[in-house]
Amino acid sequence: MGLDTKDNAGSALFSAEGWVPFVVGIIARVYLGISLSLAVIALFPALLGWSGSVVQSGSMEPHISPGDVVLTSELSDAEPVPVGGVVAYLSPAEAEPDGTAKTRLHRVVDANDDGTYVTAGDANMDVDSTPMKREQISGRARILVPMVGLPGLWMTHGALPQLAIWSVGTLLAVVCAIYIGGTGGETRTSRPQRDSPQRASRQRSSPQPPSAAIPGLWDSPRVKAAAAFLLAAVIAVLVILGATAGTSAAAFTSVTSTPGNSWAASPDWNPPTVTLADPGASVKDTVAIPAAAQDAESGVRSIDVEYLRDGTTTTWTSICSGSTATITCQWNTKAVPDGGYSLRARATDNAGLTSVTAVRATTVANNLLVVLASPAEAVRGSIPLSTTLLGAGNTLYSVRVEYSLAGANKWNTLCLYVTAPYNCTWNTAFTANETYDLRAVAVAGLTTTYSAVVTDITVDNLAPAVTMTDPGTPLSGVRTLGATSMDAHSGVAQVSLQYARTGTSTWTTVCTVTESPYSCRFDTTTVADGSYSFRAISVDAAGNSATSATLSRTVDNTVASVSLEDPGAYVTGIVPLTAAANSTAGVASVRIQVAPAGTTTWSALCTVATVPYSCNWNTTGYADGTYDLRAVLTDRNGKETVSATVAARRVDNSPLRVADIRTSNAGAVEGRLEPGDSMSFVYSQQVNLATVTPGWAGASLPVTVRLRDGNLLGLGNGQDVLDVQRAGSSVNLGSVNLKQNYAKNRKTVVFNATMTASTETVGGIPRTVVTVVLGSVASGGAGIRTSGAAANMVWTPTSAVSSPAGVACSLAPLTENGILDREF
Repeated sequence: MGLDTKDNAGSALFSAEGWVPFVVGIIARVYLGISLSLAVIALFPALLGWSGSVVQSGSMEPHISPGDVVLTSELSDAEPVPVGGVVAYLSPAEAEPDGTAKTRLHRVVDANDDGTYVTAGDANMDVDSTPMKREQISGRARILVPMVGLPGLWMTHGALPQLAIWSVGTLLAVVCAIYIGGTGGETRTSRPQRDSPQRASRQRSSPQPPSAAIPGLWDSPRVKAAAAFLLAAVIAVLVILGATAGTSAAAFTSVTSTPGNSWAASPDWNPPTVTLADPGASVKDTVAIPAAAQDAESGVRSIDVEYLRDGTTTTWTSICSGSTATITCQWNTKAVPDGGYSLRARATDNAGLTSVTAVRATTVANNLLVVLASPAEAVRGSIPLSTTLLGAGNTLYSVRVEYSLAGANKWNTLCLYVTAPYNCTWNTAFTANETYDLRAVAVAGLTTTYSAVVTDITVDNLAPAVTMTDPGTPLSGVRTLGATSMDAHSGVAQVSLQYARTGTSTWTTVCTVTESPYSCRFDTTTVADGSYSFRAISVDAAGNSATSATLSRTVDNTVASVSLEDPGAYVTGIVPLTAAANSTAGVASVRIQVAPAGTTTWSALCTVATVPYSCNWNTTGYADGTYDLRAVLTDRNGKETVSATVAARRVDNSPLRVADIRTSNAGAVEGRLEPGDSMSFVYSQQVNLATVTPGWAGASLPVTVRLRDGNLLGLGNGQDVLDVQRAGSSVNLGSVNLKQNYAKNRKTVVFNATMTASTETVGGIPRTVVTVVLGSVASGGAGIRTSGAAANMVWTPTSAVSSPAGVACSLAPLTENGILDREF
C-alpha cells in the first residue's frame, strides 16, 4: 500500500517524537539545569563557611538587581578594611528609617580619621548618611549569583502574582522535561511500523537484545511521575531556602555570565593609593611638592595637587596635574597671600576610582609673618605663649604680646621679649575672669608687623558652683543621684557623682555626666547596708574643679522599695516601661499604673510577677495629653509599697512628626560650620510649607541660621543650639541641640543661608524635606570653633507646622538617626 509522504512529514513534525516537542523538551531541560546549578552554587559555599544573602534593593544598579544572591566570606582580623571594595555590614536600627537593623552590601569609598568608614551604593548620588565601624562588617563580597533569589524575594515580599507565574512556568518546564521530547521505548513500540518485506526478514533473522523487547524503566508512567515529583520538590526546597536566607539591602558590583556558569568580577574595586610629601612648616618663593600614586589593577590615570587657604574659602585650587604615577609640582607661593594653607593630593585610576591624601598644613611666608600660637579657648593659672617669626631673614626684631578685652580693640602689653625664642608665660591670676583677644607684634626700626588676632580666650580662675541633690533617706533599691552645677565663665565640662562608706576615704564614682541634668541611677543593692557619704565633683572647661558638701545617708535594703524608670518627657506609640523592686519579704508582683496628670485615677497597665518588671504601654489607646506613671510593689506578705510618681509625661501620637535630622559637610574642615554646609529637616509626611514660614511654597528663600553657645541658654558647653530665622517673619523649624561645642564660650554666630523644600518617598509615603544651606558669616564669625567629638543631634520641633489637612506636627523631639558622627 503506498504512503502519502506529505501527510507523514506533517504528522512526524508534530508527533510525540517530532521537532517541536523535541525543542520544547530541550529548552525546559536547559532552563531547569541552569536554575538548579545556580541554586546549588548559591547554597554550596555555606559548606566553606561563606554566607549568602538575597539582595533586596537596587542601590547598586544597573550592575545588580533585587533577587540576586551575594556570597561573602568573613573578614579576618589580619585583613584591612577593603577601601574601594564591597562589604556586608550590619546597619543598626538607629541608622535605618524604619528603625529595624538590617544587613547592607555597599562599597567602602573612604576612611575617616576617627577609624570609621564611608560607604555608598554605586547607584546612589550621595554617600550613606552614617559612617560604618569595622566591627559592623560581617564579610567581604566575593561572588554574585544572579536572579536565583527572586522566588524567595517574591515569597517574603508577598508578590503573589510574580510567584504564581514563576511557579506555573517552572512546573510546566518539569512536565515538558520529563514527558515531552523523549526517546523511550514505549513510544516507539506503540507506533505501527511499515517496513519492507526485506527489512522484516532481516529483523526476524537477527537476534534482539532483551532491552529492545522489554519496555525501559524510564518508560514507566510511575517512574516519570516520581521523577517529576522529586524534581519539583528539589526546586521548592531551594526556593524556600532562598526565602529564608539572609537578606541585604544593597547590591554587589561583580557580574556573572549565566550560560557557562562563569564568573567575572569588576576589573578594579580598589582606589589608588596616593601620598604627598610634607612641604614643611613654612614655605616661600617656589617650592617643589612631590606626589606619588599606585594602582596595581587598572593603573593611575591622573594626580592633582591642590591648596586651600585657611579660613577664607571652601574651594580647592589646583597647583598642578599629571598623568603619570609620580609628579612634582612647582608651587609659586608669591602668587598667593602669606598665611596658612592646607595641601592635598588627589589620584584617580583608570576605573574612575579616586583617593585623597590627608591634609598637609603649611604657612606661606614670603614676607615677614608673625604667628602667635593659640592657647586653649579657656585658660587658668600660668599659660605659655609662643611667637614665631617667619621670613625674618637676618633682621633683628623685638616682639611683644598684647591683650585686649574681646572685640574692644584696646591693646595692652602682656609680655615683651628682645631676642628669640619669643616665649613668655601669661599669669592669668593677675587678669580678670573675662574673654580676651591676643596678638603678637614684631618691631624692627620703624617697621611694625602684627600677627593675626587670636580671639575669644576665656580666662577662668573661678571654680564652678556645685550642690548635691538630696536622694532621700533611707536609700533602698534603685535611686536617682543628681547634682546642680553652674559656671559663670568657661562653663561646666562634667560632673561626677560619688559615694564612700562612712568612716573611709575611698570614693567610688557612680557616673560622670557631661551635660545637664547631671544625674544617673544608683542600684543600692550593689553595696552593703550601712551609712554612706555622697558628693558631686564639678569641673569647668578651664580645668577648675569644685566638690559639693557631702550628704550622709543610710542604705537599708531591708526596707521594700520600688521605682519606675522615666520613659521620657514625650512618649508615642509602643513605650517600654521598666520598674525596679526589692523586698526582703520577697516580691510577689509589681503593678505599673497610669493616670491623667494631677489626678488619682490610677489604672493598671500590667502586673508582673518576675524580673524584669516591665511591660509595653500602647499609648495609641490614650488621648494625647499628659499622664502620670508609677509602680506599686506587693510583697509576699501582701504589703504594698508605692514608687515616686513620674509626672506629666506627654502622650503625643500626631501622625505628622519629625522623622530625621541630618547634615552634610561641604567645607574644608569636618566638625565646623562653614559656607556650603547644610542641614536637612525631614518630616514624616508632607507639610503645608506656608506653615513653615508664611507665604512660602518651597522655592529658594533667604534666611539666617543662628548658632548659640549652650552656656547662653544654661545648657553647658557641649549643647550648642542652632535655629533658623527670617527677617520680618518666623521660620517654624524649632531648634536643634547639636550636643557638641561648635561656638566659643557665650558666643552667637549668625550665617546668611538659603532654604529650599523637596519631597522624598520612603516606604511609599512622600515626606517633606526642608534643607538649609549655609552661606557667608553675617556676624560673630570669630566665635566659630571646631567640634572635637561625635554626637547625635536632637531636633525639637514646633506644632506651628501642619500637614495640608491641618494636622499639627507632634512636639516630640527627635534624636538624630545613626551612629555617632561629627556634624557639618
